[in-house]
Amino acid sequence: MKKAILLFITIFLCLVSASCMRMGERDSLDFLSAMHKCGYRCVVEETQSGELIKESCYVGNFKLSMFSEDNGRLVRVSVIYAGCENAGFAELASAAVGAFCGFDSKQVESVFSVLGIGDVLPQDSGDVLRCDTKWYGFSFSCDEVGGALTVESYRSRPASAPDVTLNTTVPFISFGSSEKSSS
Repeated sequence: MKKAILLFITIFLCLVSASCMRMGERDSLDFLSAMHKCGYRCVVEETQSGELIKESCYVGNFKLSMFSEDNGRLVRVSVIYAGCENAGFAELASAAVGAFCGFDSKQVESVFSVLGIGDVLPQDSGDVLRCDTKWYGFSFSCDEVGGALTVESYRSRPASAPDVTLNTTVPFISFGSSEKSSS
């Protein structure tokens, strides 16, 4: 009887510890699952990018990249297009921001209005446009060569500030208590 109780407790502890491993920050599987729910599917290729693990795939004409730390925590997502082939960029970028940040459509729209991302993209952003929320930093740039949206999580590196010059003002968007606390 004691062995059965000990076995039951051991199994219970194993199940509890295994269930806690998936809690916390999102990883690339969580992100890809959320993108799949939005109707985007891709075959991922993994490479090393400095100290981060980079997983990339193509969705139509766009390159979607996910950057993770060695512990699997997703820290950055980027969506890139080449040339003038940007039809559909806003939809994919919106889905990526929603999947990575957990933002609803109104929150994504607030960020995109600051960055100048819409159904029609500018020919040249003139510079890197930036926007911050409490937990995420956004940057967007485009010209005749193409464009890129990068979203970085400040959760894993709260001490690091975005690269800005003294003359640069980075707009801050606050969503109040409606912003989700989990990455």
